[in-house]
Amino acid sequence: MWAGAKFWSAITAARRIKRRVMLRNAAVAAAFMLLLGAMPAQAAALNAVDQAKLAKVEDYLNSLSTIQSRFVQANPDGSYLEGIMYLQRPGKLRFEYDLPSPYLIVASGSWFMYVDRELGQPNYLPIEKTPAYFILRPEFKFGGDLRVTSLLQGENVLQVELEQASEPDAGQVMLIFTEAPLALRKWRVIDAQGGLTDTTLINPRYGVPLSERLFEYQAPPSPNSD
Repeated sequence: MWAGAKFWSAITAARRIKRRVMLRNAAVAAAFMLLLGAMPAQAAALNAVDQAKLAKVEDYLNSLSTIQSRFVQANPDGSYLEGIMYLQRPGKLRFEYDLPSPYLIVASGSWFMYVDRELGQPNYLPIEKTPAYFILRPEFKFGGDLRVTSLLQGENVLQVELEQASEPDAGQVMLIFTEAPLALRKWRVIDAQGGLTDTTLINPRYGVPLSERLFEYQAPPSPNSD
């Protein structure tokens, strides 16, 4: 659910899931796309109403503590993956991809970790250099380094497009909310190479207790270890 070009190349090389799962997931993603289809092609300059909506989004994100949800991830190569996401602000994230995908993503504190469990070798990146930091940061304050590049609205749907001025390689993130009630339901990440990864939350649960162990990674023992 976030690193640079090498990370996205690895994700897009993931095995395609079975066709019947892909079709079901595509239908879920398409339903959300229909909602967004009513949005204007370009965002107008932010007026007082827009600024008020952004203030509500700020307050919502700063109050967001945890999320547990199934997810559907559409990758730049057209494939779909799914799994379970756990998020605990600030700084903690876990994406467990369903088999046969071997991938696992864990963010905890300062580090973002991408694991190919078939290889057993994690790759680490500073969390500030990944799109995950857009939502895992300790405090949301639009403006300055966290720039709002557009605000788009559809029927009960609000999309906020963001970029991080100090980390251009982190790409752009579009956070998509339902408005009544205000709730994060989807995000899109455009990496520095222009690849689009689209993640939709399915039946998310907010404010649920999560075990700290979810945000730890224990490498499996080596076959040659005693």
